[in-house]
Amino acid sequence: MNSSLMRRAGQHWLWWLAYISISLVLLALTSFVWLDFRQARSAQDTVLSQDLLWQEQGLRLHLQTNQNAIENLAYGISANALREEDFRARADSLLRASPEMLSVDYVNSGGNRVWGLPAYSSRPQSLVPLDDPLLLEVLDGAATLGYVLYSNVIMAGEPKVAQIVLVVPIFKGTVYLGSVLAAYALPAILQQRVPWWMVQRYDLSLLDGKGNVLAPHDARISLTGISRSVGFEPLGHGLKLRASVRHEKTSVTQLWLLGVVFALLVALLWALSLLKKRMQQRQQAEGALRDEMRFRAAMEDSLTTGLLAINTSGHLIYANLAFCSMVGRSQAELLGKSSPMPYWAPEELAACAAAWNSLLSGECPVSGFALRFMRRDGERFDVRLYSSRLVDGRGEHRGWMASLYDVTELQSEREALAESRKQLLTVLEGLDAAVSVFDVDSGIVRYRNRHHSHTFPLQADGECCMWPLLPIGEAAAERQDPISGRWFLVQRRRIQWVDGLVAWLEIAADITERRQIAEEERAREEKLQHTARLVSMGELASSLAHELNQPLAAIAGYAAAGEEILSRDEKNSVRHILAKMGEQARRAGQIISGIRNFSSRRASRSELCDFAELLAVAMQLLEPMARKYQSRIILDLSPALPKVMGDGVMLEQVLFNLIKNGMEAMLETPVAQREIRVSAYAGKDWLEVCVADRGSGIENPALLFQSFYTSKPEGMGIGLNICRSVIEQHQGHLKIQANPDGGSCFIFRLPIVLS
Repeated sequence: MNSSLMRRAGQHWLWWLAYISISLVLLALTSFVWLDFRQARSAQDTVLSQDLLWQEQGLRLHLQTNQNAIENLAYGISANALREEDFRARADSLLRASPEMLSVDYVNSGGNRVWGLPAYSSRPQSLVPLDDPLLLEVLDGAATLGYVLYSNVIMAGEPKVAQIVLVVPIFKGTVYLGSVLAAYALPAILQQRVPWWMVQRYDLSLLDGKGNVLAPHDARISLTGISRSVGFEPLGHGLKLRASVRHEKTSVTQLWLLGVVFALLVALLWALSLLKKRMQQRQQAEGALRDEMRFRAAMEDSLTTGLLAINTSGHLIYANLAFCSMVGRSQAELLGKSSPMPYWAPEELAACAAAWNSLLSGECPVSGFALRFMRRDGERFDVRLYSSRLVDGRGEHRGWMASLYDVTELQSEREALAESRKQLLTVLEGLDAAVSVFDVDSGIVRYRNRHHSHTFPLQADGECCMWPLLPIGEAAAERQDPISGRWFLVQRRRIQWVDGLVAWLEIAADITERRQIAEEERAREEKLQHTARLVSMGELASSLAHELNQPLAAIAGYAAAGEEILSRDEKNSVRHILAKMGEQARRAGQIISGIRNFSSRRASRSELCDFAELLAVAMQLLEPMARKYQSRIILDLSPALPKVMGDGVMLEQVLFNLIKNGMEAMLETPVAQREIRVSAYAGKDWLEVCVADRGSGIENPALLFQSFYTSKPEGMGIGLNICRSVIEQHQGHLKIQANPDGGSCFIFRLPIVLS
């Protein structure tokens, strides 16, 4: 045994030595070719970097030259040294010298075009519109900063072409007169300013800050993987010029030789493997039969299914271990036995004998025989027996083969399942909800409980169709029955019915009373909100009366002045006085209109709301109270706040209540510190608003939003509760936290309208 193992170990060592030697030769050859390839790529990459820098410097010099010419035009306009004809002539020279330049325009400080080329009556679609947001942004930046700027990339025209606009501001002293604009087409820059030898060697493209290709549109990915990019100045804004090698120099002869050597080495390895396999086949064939016999015996012994072999004379010639364990007897006790068998139960002898005779005659049903056997200890168990003809390797009929399964537990499970189904039906029939099961495609009713039959009467049971209360695709919703007019909470899910088909399980619970209660709650909430607005208006009445006295007094003064001027027949002065009277009258009307809208009672509605406009209304109403309480309101709003969807008056009431509460909370605060800060900024999909005061803070934050809870002697305790209800009605959330500078911060979020 030990000598055999040593001989096999020596053979394995020799084979592995041959494999390792061939592998080392192949590795050395591959390493040499790889190093040569890397050196070639390194040299090619160096040349690419030099050529790319040369091209980038050439483009930068050309753009800087054009920028200098545009700046000269701006200087001429600023000094009144250019007429329109001179401007057009010099612009035409620029456009001819630079085909990538699409237009040269002079726009005034209002953003209107004064001069320019090409000439047109209406601006072509291929040019960037003068009211484009990105262009307006760079115009404002150049006017503010006072130096030359390039715009971000602007997609314009049909089809869309990436363009960038050079803006040169014009100043006379410190007065901004306008700008000279020069529009470049990025694809044309690459077409016109790249020499032929660069085009043959490389694929050039312009990339934005995110790596997206701006030009050309048909930019290709480098197949060699050699690419370099540099920042594209003076355009800036993250633009990059990328160059990719089109073709990589490779030695065909070198690759051919490497392939031939590799193929020969692989063929040698394959030949060695075949030789080793042939040498091992004899050893494998010797142990295959022994392994197969052991495997078959182990497989039969590991089965949980009982196997029996019966010869043509009706004697048992084979029984596996599973069957012996099933009946509690050994193979020696069973082999050679014939009818009646010792494992047949006395009360089942007739049934077992009939099944045995049918088996010997070759008559076995497809579903098998259901029999009851007996173990050695007398315990009865149920089996299902299947049989088939036993044919040997020469095709001769030797008897019958029988397989038996212990189905005692299966029978118990079926009985338990039937009992469970009976209990489930009892529960379903006793539910107050309407439960139904109907076919997915045809709508044919498969099942419905007693409550469903009473709630939704059909003409007949069985093969009748029922239209679902929910549209296909919805899982749960509240729906109204068009016949009875009652409301139901309907839930649905797909199930597999007892016949294997897919069906809908639909449960409808009557929620009519709950909806009525909710409607009454909503009506009470509206009345409470209206009462809160009226209470707020009462508190503001004296201040607003003083506020209205100012424009009315001004109107009276202007009227008296007008009468005096009319007596002197000065018409121009009268016109000025009348304009002032109208302005003050409109101011008084706006104050009255704001009070009427704020205090009026109306139904809730949903519309697009500008937060700055909502805040302006609340500020107008609170201005008299702020002067009365000697409080300052500071606004800290992010620019270009997004719009929100909701009821504007209700949101105005929230802002009014929060700012008003903040002023009342600072009555004990020194006048120099009475400051309320209203800040707002936009997140990804929400708008967050914070109203921070410098008061004494909140003693019981947990009770703050409860109805009728108040810390003010004359308060009603409904303002903050209404605020929270309004914000939650708008799918938002209102919370309170301590102000680091002293006082409280009320913060709420509202979902924004995504464009």
